[in-house]
Amino acid sequence: MYINQKPAIASIAEAKQPDFNKYFISDFVEIQRKSFYTLLEKGIIEEFSKRNPITNTKKTMELFFYPDYYQLTPPEYAPSQAIIKSKSYTSKLYIPVQLTDRTSKSIKLKWVYIGDIPLMTKRGHFILNGCARVIVNQMIRSPGIYYQKKIYENFSDKWSEKPENTFTRYYVDLICNRGTWLRIEMDKYNKIWAQMKRVPKIPIMWFLIAVGLTDKIVLKSIMDSKILLYNLQEDPLNPQKKSLPYVKTPPAAWTAIYNLVFSKKIKKAQNKQKKDVNLKQIFPSKTSNIKKINDVNQKPYKDLSYSELITLKKAIELKSEQGRKWLFNKFMNPRTYDLGKVGRLNFNTKLKLSISSNITTLTPQDFLAATNYLILVSKGLRELDDIDHLKNRRVRTSGELIQMQIGVGLVRLEKTIREKMSHVSGISSSQITNKSISTSANTALREKMNSSIPPKVEDPLGGSDRSKRYKTSFTKNKIEKLTISNIMNTKPFNGALREFFGTSPLSQFMDQINPLAELTHKRRLSSMGPGGVTRDSATLAIRGIHPSHYGRICPVETPEGKNTGLVNSLTAYARVNSDGYIETPFYRVYKGQVQKKKGLYFFSAKQEEKIKLGAADLYTSQIGFLPKASIPVRIVEDFTKIARNEIQYVGVAPIQMISIATSLIPFFEHDDANRALMGSNMQRQAVPILKPQRPIVGTGLEARAVSDSGHVVTAKYSGIVTYTSSNKIIIYSSLTSK
Repeated sequence: MYINQKPAIASIAEAKQPDFNKYFISDFVEIQRKSFYTLLEKGIIEEFSKRNPITNTKKTMELFFYPDYYQLTPPEYAPSQAIIKSKSYTSKLYIPVQLTDRTSKSIKLKWVYIGDIPLMTKRGHFILNGCARVIVNQMIRSPGIYYQKKIYENFSDKWSEKPENTFTRYYVDLICNRGTWLRIEMDKYNKIWAQMKRVPKIPIMWFLIAVGLTDKIVLKSIMDSKILLYNLQEDPLNPQKKSLPYVKTPPAAWTAIYNLVFSKKIKKAQNKQKKDVNLKQIFPSKTSNIKKINDVNQKPYKDLSYSELITLKKAIELKSEQGRKWLFNKFMNPRTYDLGKVGRLNFNTKLKLSISSNITTLTPQDFLAATNYLILVSKGLRELDDIDHLKNRRVRTSGELIQMQIGVGLVRLEKTIREKMSHVSGISSSQITNKSISTSANTALREKMNSSIPPKVEDPLGGSDRSKRYKTSFTKNKIEKLTISNIMNTKPFNGALREFFGTSPLSQFMDQINPLAELTHKRRLSSMGPGGVTRDSATLAIRGIHPSHYGRICPVETPEGKNTGLVNSLTAYARVNSDGYIETPFYRVYKGQVQKKKGLYFFSAKQEEKIKLGAADLYTSQIGFLPKASIPVRIVEDFTKIARNEIQYVGVAPIQMISIATSLIPFFEHDDANRALMGSNMQRQAVPILKPQRPIVGTGLEARAVSDSGHVVTAKYSGIVTYTSSNKIIIYSSLTSK
């Protein structure tokens, strides 16, 4: 009977094969494996490309990586062997490197061993020194621009319960991946300031002109631009504070900012000069010049002589140049400031700009548009941002975290390479020949340097510095033998990765109590770690449940105690997209019919805001139609009832909103949330038993959880089991490998 039906079964299976994946939950460990695959495919190439080319100070030598052709060697040990022998499951990274010497006009190309990269096993973890380690996914604030408000309260006296009056002021945070966070804030006197950490606040008018805009552009582009000039007026409450000068050109703004930022340092230096009485006696002319330069605003220029005017002009130019460099390095230098492509996209969409995605630093247009938007927000013409919404938070997966650490290692490697190249090219062969060094002295020194004991005899060069002696005797050899293998060093790269895997709070020993504990650990989301929040500073708003968590972050499974709400779990159906945002699937509804055959539509929290969503447990007829009565739906955060024709999407399954551990609890919907929280945590703490058994009441997800954890032997293809024994299982399958 089965034989006769085989061709028909095979043809049906082959016809439906492409659609199978749409209806099944994606692999539970896919988040780990996919991110590591992205690292190998793109991440390593990206990080090496950022460092190309490495040159010395005189640009006579250049080192160039060819990361597109990188090779990984097969690991020395298999995962099981690495555990038994307490070794690491790693692979050696080789990259072709080209060294160009422009002085000798030579080009050398060689495969170079960069370092060891830990490899991820099929089960989604790493093995280092025989120990299984998991890199936990980190949830951080997405780089971008966020508008928020601050409420000021005035009390009539110290003991009054209620404030006499309250007023709201607004501020904007410009957040980046790497670099200084900037805040543009309106204070209680309606003045706008640019603020950074450990820097005095700068008037926004000065700041906008300093980034390269003119006063005409600023005043024309910004709505109600009078607000910008409030900063420069005298403070009525503090008459001792003088009005700030009005600046028109960038050089004047750079000088003003330099004086403001470095005023404390300048004052300290002046105080030292005043205290030092002997200084005036020794250098009376120099100290008087310094005084005149510092008191530019107080003394008129006509009192100064020609030479003093020149020194004054030079001092002002120096100040403006230093102010420009300081501002450039803070926000416009790609080496020190990076928004990332996601950050640039967020800036462009929020401020309606059309700046290229390749420009990942801030531009004058960004500052101008951000200030204008802030004034519009203060007038109630624009809305504030919700920082706890998942559209404003992204996930750093294991691959991205390792990529960041590879970047750190390459920065260190670049530094050592540049030092070696500069040191060698700094001392030319002509300098050596000019030195009057006897050949006998040179040969004697060489012999002593080659021996293990350092020379203790008197220096034949007549100098006391031993390092000079070594340099002069061996520089010629160094120049002759400068090769790629001499320049390259594996310590910076290996050290950075070892540091991350060994000491980072996101790199943890794998929870191996049972398959469920292992699976949950790999799907965990942590808000803590470098660049995240701390347990002590985290507020209730960060820890709480947000409507955008639906289908993405489990509202039930979280630890008890200090980490409540900071450590979460991904839901059963959730996945992380290439930008780091969590997505959840829905079925499309067309004219009241749920179209399951069309497959799943994945939406991030930002995309979900624009659609009308029905619940996953809505009753549907045999052909997929929703009931004719008004149906409860969610539109952004509001719940309402609408007709079935207006519904756009519905949920995939009731377990869509909860994690794997929580979905293993039978009759979960009848439980108290606190008891369910404890239940989902206690299942992971269960002691593994030698003889596994089926649960008395199952939910249907048990087999899937065990198979995805990697603890069960699984067949490559589905079929009919024809023979089983303790040694082998034979499966007869209609599907064969192609």
